[in-house]
Amino acid sequence: MAFAFSSFLDSVLFSFKTGEKIDCFHCGEKMRKSNALTVQFNGYTQPVCCHGCLAILSTVEQNNLVNEYMKNKASQPVIG
Repeated sequence: MAFAFSSFLDSVLFSFKTGEKIDCFHCGEKMRKSNALTVQFNGYTQPVCCHGCLAILSTVEQNNLVNEYMKNKASQPVIG
């Protein structure tokens, strides 16, 4: 029984160490996919890294600034 628990624990810890990484839609910060928050933005579900990025995207959409936001986002250099 101890061996089975040990194997289970090893597999869980391995999955935490190697979790798939994705970029935050707003700031580009790398995060584990399993830790991502999601927000409906411009008709799509987008992953975000924190409540701050979620609040920004929600505010942009509520104030009808999506087109300006997307233009600005497209003109930013890709970092990474």
